Amino acid sequence: MAEFFLTDEEICILTGISTGRDGRRREELQCEHLRKQGIAFYINARGKPVVVRESLLPYKATPATKPSWQPKVLEPESLQRARRTPPR
Repeated sequence: MAEFFLTDEEICILTGISTGRDGRRREELQCEHLRKQGIAFYINARGKPVVVRESLLPYKATPATKPSWQPKVLEPESLQRARRTPPR
C-alpha cells in the first residue's frame, strides 16, 4: 500500500531543494516553494512540510447522481399540459 504522505526525499525532488542556504533551513525554503506553487501542505511539530500524496493527484469529479423519482404531476411539462387542457 502506498504511503499517505510524501517522503522527505520526494519533497526534495518536488521542490528541488535538498539543502539549506543563506542561513535558512531546508524546510523553510521548501515551505516557501510549496506556497509559491500552490501545493497544499502543513507544517508538523518538527517544522517540516507535510504533503498529502492525494493533493498532487488530478481532481476526479464525482459521478453525477441519479435524480430521485418525482411524480409526473410535479414536472413542469405536466403542469403546462394541465393548464392547456380544458376541464371536462
